[in-house]
Amino acid sequence: MGLFRRAARPSDGGEVPHPHTPADDSHTVQVDPLNAAEQVWAAQHREIITGLCAGTVDTQTLGDLFDRVQAIWLQSEERDRTDPESLVHAFGVSLGDLVAQRVPMLVWGSARADGAPELVLTHPEIDLVVFPVAAVAESWGTAPVGWVKDYVEETAGGALAVIAVAHQPH
Repeated sequence: MGLFRRAARPSDGGEVPHPHTPADDSHTVQVDPLNAAEQVWAAQHREIITGLCAGTVDTQTLGDLFDRVQAIWLQSEERDRTDPESLVHAFGVSLGDLVAQRVPMLVWGSARADGAPELVLTHPEIDLVVFPVAAVAESWGTAPVGWVKDYVEETAGGALAVIAVAHQPH
């Protein structure tokens, strides 16, 4: 569920991210620190959710909001539905923030697997990349009630397991 992939260490970032689901988990992606534009982009999308959650974004609050917004979107006539891209971005950033709160040293970065940058979570010492924005994009419109809580628990648990294995003596 977490959409993990091995990461190359940072070089330099440049473009505003666009989410996509990783097509092939077998190859390495380049992960760079967020540049100024990406930091602003993430902050703007984070602020959307913070405002809708009355300033408190925890797993329960985000999950309830996600379930309500997705249900309303699904209940609208298909021809009247707005493009969910901004919702996907906003929920993806907040979802990633919740995972990062549970996994020490997990930070936002910009991944380039096929040239298209996207915001991801990465670890500075371990080859680990988590794709929360892509996970929301992949699940939007089909995610069951409670998906956010399950995602946060499974992804944080998976990331912690990867980190634990990497820290074991070889």
